[in-house]
Amino acid sequence: MVLCAPHRQDSKQRTLRTLPELRRSVLRVVLLATVGLVAFGYSSAHPPSSSSKGQQIGKILTVRKVLENRYFVSRYPQVHYYLLYFAVRASDQTYCAEYETPVLDEIDDLFSAKDKDVEFVLKGKSLTLRTPKGRKLKAHLVEQKQC
Repeated sequence: MVLCAPHRQDSKQRTLRTLPELRRSVLRVVLLATVGLVAFGYSSAHPPSSSSKGQQIGKILTVRKVLENRYFVSRYPQVHYYLLYFAVRASDQTYCAEYETPVLDEIDDLFSAKDKDVEFVLKGKSLTLRTPKGRKLKAHLVEQKQC
């Protein structure tokens, strides 16, 4: 029994002594793995393409705002979401898009851009519009009859 007590004490000291070492080594491995993944990500990424490649200039023809009520009656105040439908005419084609937002400044920016030239980029079924005030709105294309 006397021989077991020092043995237990030595194993506890050994465990306490190796626990900080173990933490340091795990931290080093995680840090090296993170640095390696970041370096690999930067080396394998494609070079950034020019944002003006698909950029077009068009005129906003119409803007329509629709209040969307999502929530049931509640004792808590609601955040009102608005659907904005707008039509942009570029050269010989008109695009109709829908944008959802609770931000009133975005709505005002879009309404103030009516009948003005704006920059936009088409990518698949999305239209990214930059208002004259510099705000960037990412909308998705919808049917013409919704505008």
